[in-house]
Amino acid sequence: MKKHIPALLLALCLLLPLPAQAAQAAGFTRSRTYAGEFSDLSPGSPFYGNVAALYEYGLANGKGDGTFGLEDAVTVGQAVIFAGRIRSLYRTGESEAALAYRHETAPAALAYLRYLQAEGVLETDFVDGYMELYEPAARAQAAHILANVLPEEALPPVHDELVTVGYSSRRFIPDVDEYTPYYQDILGLYRKGVCVGSDAAGTFLPHQSITRGALSAMLSRMVDPALRVRPQWDLS
Repeated sequence: MKKHIPALLLALCLLLPLPAQAAQAAGFTRSRTYAGEFSDLSPGSPFYGNVAALYEYGLANGKGDGTFGLEDAVTVGQAVIFAGRIRSLYRTGESEAALAYRHETAPAALAYLRYLQAEGVLETDFVDGYMELYEPAARAQAAHILANVLPEEALPPVHDELVTVGYSSRRFIPDVDEYTPYYQDILGLYRKGVCVGSDAAGTFLPHQSITRGALSAMLSRMVDPALRVRPQWDLS
């Protein structure tokens, strides 16, 4: 148990409760302006717009040292907290509905997990024990955590045909098949414009740990339709 205390402290520093933000019928509201708050986020970063958006939507404050931690591995619990905030913001207009499930002796992420389970976003046996919340999240796990956070009217499958045809050809998303954990959730994020993969073939890298930068891209695309992406695949 003691060896996990630093991880818990880091998680709490990265994911302190944020002020409630207003949600609108069409989406979410940017309530503040990013002005260089994160020292490791330069305008040339591929995640600049995504991280700035998360900050402006009130979903991320970064780390205590003034960085965002673009290359830091995301734990399962941290991904759950981000997902819980987005769900809460969409459903209630406030980002911290999950705190109603918090117990002072339990990890903070457990409250968000219980909230997502109560909302039907995650199944009740998603993790075997709360210590699993401290483990690095694989990209496939992150896809599963995010897949059902928002309903279809808020996050529609706008690239359904493109992804279905491209995937069935086996030319695109080549490292995902029916044996890949949560493969339907992964494909769903491609269909919804949340993912395009890491190369021209749309490779997803499902077993690789996800970084905060990569997760910020997924999260920001969920809340902001203008940031959603379309796979640039030639199906001819």
